[in-house]
Amino acid sequence: MNLSYVVVGFIVGACTAYSGVGAGAITTPLLIFLGVTTSKAIGSDLLFALGTRLVAMIAHVQKRTVQVSVLWRLSLGGFPAAIIGVILSAQLHKMLDIHQLESILRLAVAAALMVSAAGIIFNRRLARDQTSETATELPTLRLAAIGFFVGLTVSITSIGAGSLTLPLLLLAAPVVALRRLVGTDLAFAVVVLVPSLIGHWQLGDVNPSIAGSLLLGSIPGVFVGSHFVTRLPERWFRGALAGVLVVVALALSIPVHHA
Repeated sequence: MNLSYVVVGFIVGACTAYSGVGAGAITTPLLIFLGVTTSKAIGSDLLFALGTRLVAMIAHVQKRTVQVSVLWRLSLGGFPAAIIGVILSAQLHKMLDIHQLESILRLAVAAALMVSAAGIIFNRRLARDQTSETATELPTLRLAAIGFFVGLTVSITSIGAGSLTLPLLLLAAPVVALRRLVGTDLAFAVVVLVPSLIGHWQLGDVNPSIAGSLLLGSIPGVFVGSHFVTRLPERWFRGALAGVLVVVALALSIPVHHA
């Protein structure tokens, strides 16, 4: 067990419980900066994310806050996109040497972080006044397109299951109650994470030890984050986090020179 990974898990757990920000947007870049190869960081984060999302999804299913009519529309695009993302990742592994692969994946993660930062900023502003309990006239094509975009992004970079889906859903399905969108977001994350994880596991990108250490640290982190929910102004935290993600994205986009 690596203490550094436990600390990362703690940070991710606290941030996620406090702000609802997707874990992948924090976990993957932190692992990269700790020296984990980008492909291993992505694969291990997928396993960690699936474990946490499964627990959260079960809770939402029990509370009946998963909107099935939205979920199947998202999955229509998201599930095949996750498979396509794995195929693309496999092709990158075959076509590029390790240094080229590292550079391409770092740029992909940086791009996903930039989009996630925008999602974090808009999330709270768009999340007001969402009170409707029913969904009518849902835009199937638009929701499937959102699912495809998120599924592809998650499969290639491990980022987006939490930080991209919800802001886009708030735009595409404003008639659905926010708590139902949150539950649907978590259920959809499982839909895209399962094929993504299976694919990256076959590629050898998953390190169960890293994922286990992250999970171990995230449990106390969730309790700490939950403790501060009513004590600190969330909008300051989310704004600061979005800024940090932009800085991290810029740092990842700087070419790495290998000896």
